[in-house]
Amino acid sequence: MTDDHLSHHELDTEPFTASELQAIMAYRAEVDGIPDALDMTADELKGRQETIVRALLAESAGALNHWYLTLDTALANLLTCTTESTRYSTAAARFLKAEAAAYHRTRQHFEHITTVVLLGLNTCPIEGNYPKDTNTLNLAMQTLDTTE
Repeated sequence: MTDDHLSHHELDTEPFTASELQAIMAYRAEVDGIPDALDMTADELKGRQETIVRALLAESAGALNHWYLTLDTALANLLTCTTESTRYSTAAARFLKAEAAAYHRTRQHFEHITTVVLLGLNTCPIEGNYPKDTNTLNLAMQTLDTTE
């Protein structure tokens, strides 16, 4: 039994096994709240006391590291080892790819915010001296986008 968030990984393939679901639930419990805690903007940090900003960014870096280590553990825990082969199921591979993409987007956003805030750089399109934060490529519109 999976929730709606997981069921789309199972489309046209075998559902998650009990052990895969157990590993996914353990992963989710470990990263619960981390993506939301890292969803900050440069404007939210500007104007705050520098020591508070540095502490918040250091705490956020620690949370990112914890997420990375948890994702690394999930890579091992979702691997299916049988006498015939060692591989990821299609659903597990889809889940891991989606989680890795979310981690990388969040990390890129965090690094962008850290650079902008600590170096005082400007990201406005005309006068900016540092590129805007982007995490997707929209080929149809021929743009780099900041939203998923």
